[in-house]
Amino acid sequence: MEIDLGTIIIGIVFILICITPFIIMHINKIRKNNKMLHLLAENAEKNNCKISQYEFSGDFVLGKDNEKDFIFFLKQNSSETTFQSVDLNEIQACKVAEKARSVKNNKDSTSIIEKLELCFIPKNKDKGETKFELFNELNNVQLTGELQLADKWSKQINTSLRSKK
Repeated sequence: MEIDLGTIIIGIVFILICITPFIIMHINKIRKNNKMLHLLAENAEKNNCKISQYEFSGDFVLGKDNEKDFIFFLKQNSSETTFQSVDLNEIQACKVAEKARSVKNNKDSTSIIEKLELCFIPKNKDKGETKFELFNELNNVQLTGELQLADKWSKQINTSLRSKK
């Protein structure tokens, strides 16, 4: 079987046409993440902090200054950018809060998460909880790892809080 130069060129052009959208999406995601991390770091500097640990998920980034025990949150969608910070020295505990509804399908019932938040319970009972909204079904189509990220950060923060006692 003999393959001529024209067939090889057509094959290469076809492959490039197929993979180009994926490359562009990947580059755009990296740019968006870098922009969000830069904004998070700028806001952290306003609190005299440095981001030493961070994690992206969907339209938000969580960051932590391990030295000063601050948690930072930046959520960016098409209409607004939200920045929040929490001083862990003033926090008693961290928990994951889910708001879910039940949907019945024939004989089965399925729980659908409507809202997912990382909640910080203050030591001072006069202050209210600080909540980082990680997921809201009104803004996002589906969960893309937010639940696992929330559980991971909640455990990590609570471990850090217990070690300071």
